[in-house]
Amino acid sequence: MPNFLFRRLAFALLLAVVLATIAQPQNSPAAARGKNLSSATVPLTSSRKLRFKSANYPTGTNPQAVVVGDFNKDGELDFAQVNYNGGGAGSVSVFLGNGDGMFQAKKDYATGSGPDALAVGDVNGDGNLDLVVGNDTGATVSVLLGNGDGTFQAHKDYAVGSYPHWVVLADFNGDKKLDIAVANEGDNTVSVLLNNGDGTFGKMRTFATGLEPFSVAAADFNHDGNMDLAVTGYYDGIVSILLGNGDGTFQKHVDYPVGSGPAAVAVGDFNRDGNADLVTANYNNGETGSASVLLGNGDGTFQSHVDYEAGTGPDGLAIGDFNGDGIADLAVANLIGNTVSILPGKGDGSFGTHVDFTTGTWPIGVAVGQFSGNGPSSQDVVVTNDTSTTATVFLNEAAVRMSLKSSQNPSTKGQPVTFTATVEAAVRQNSQPTGTVTFSDGSKRLGKVKLTNGVAELTTSNLRVGKHKITAAYSGDNKFNPDKSAVLVQKVNR
Repeated sequence: MPNFLFRRLAFALLLAVVLATIAQPQNSPAAARGKNLSSATVPLTSSRKLRFKSANYPTGTNPQAVVVGDFNKDGELDFAQVNYNGGGAGSVSVFLGNGDGMFQAKKDYATGSGPDALAVGDVNGDGNLDLVVGNDTGATVSVLLGNGDGTFQAHKDYAVGSYPHWVVLADFNGDKKLDIAVANEGDNTVSVLLNNGDGTFGKMRTFATGLEPFSVAAADFNHDGNMDLAVTGYYDGIVSILLGNGDGTFQKHVDYPVGSGPAAVAVGDFNRDGNADLVTANYNNGETGSASVLLGNGDGTFQSHVDYEAGTGPDGLAIGDFNGDGIADLAVANLIGNTVSILPGKGDGSFGTHVDFTTGTWPIGVAVGQFSGNGPSSQDVVVTNDTSTTATVFLNEAAVRMSLKSSQNPSTKGQPVTFTATVEAAVRQNSQPTGTVTFSDGSKRLGKVKLTNGVAELTTSNLRVGKHKITAAYSGDNKFNPDKSAVLVQKVNR
């Protein structure tokens, strides 16, 4: 029996025993749409905080992987998650975002049997996001083409290996079309399906991996312009690197040890050296788990792993910036612990002590997005809860929304121009951001202004003729994290 199914059965039996022996009934998290569950604040430094407000949304049966994207092209992020449904006929649920951190009721679309993997991208080049689902018991991937309005066409299935457990999209043969790679837990391979150019896919080719490949990620690890693969070997406690040849084929895997039971892998640049690094979430037999970080050397090889403690039984993994410092942090879904761990990055490839937030029962999938704020930092998190049949959305209460306007655009040389920055809480609350806003023209600082009722204004008449890239940077305060506005292009005429 594949390890994934064994863990599902073992946990279900354990849960039944525990519930039968507990004297006081335990209430599972509420499944009401949008119901607030908790609000927690954890100070990191004097100006960096983790503040999340969580809400649950009902899903289908046994929700697994989750992804984020703008499916209806309204400028607001949505999310989608797959429903394993006990290994039977499954579905993918799509939740359209309102832009304020709330989501509409799900809409379901049929998939193959036992879907547990999900990826998002534009596979047919029409500008709409599509969904690719890995069907665990069906040994297929389902491709659902997006219509651009938040709806999806009927799935088309393609054969892959045994018990596909993870799927990723990338261009593996250099034709600028997204191809599919699938980690097949049951036969120790990764399947690659090349895009025909129209969103249909050719017959799979398989490449050997370590034992029980659970997760797969794609990036250019050796800077040769070709996409490579990183695949976790759950049984071996390794991550396998398969360097790409640029034609859709891959070299023999080279293995690197990580923690016990690596259930997920992700790629980021954790020490900001321009090389792709790796991180795995390590299940560790359902005990206290870890995140293993392997810094990349830039030539396709990696340094020895360094482990950072996470919660109990980590099974999901995502990368984001949750405290507004511009440095990559980690979000780890802890299957047995019923929490999501946030590990703050330090920017040198290392991570701080994890901070845990309560989820539903058996959290397994995790993704990151900007559901309420509009700046580049202080992101939100969504987690799927297998046995709660819910998705928990964690809205970042330390995030802000920023806008930047010009009093006259275009303007003339010597004419006074007033730039107005507005800073407001991304999540509705009683507090209003305080602090300062620094206005800049490219790399040149124009001035710093104190916020008054969430507004800061700066007037200048010293702009030269031409185009200027104006930005406003918010300082943050004791409740809100720093952030930065979008670029405003100010044109100055003679």
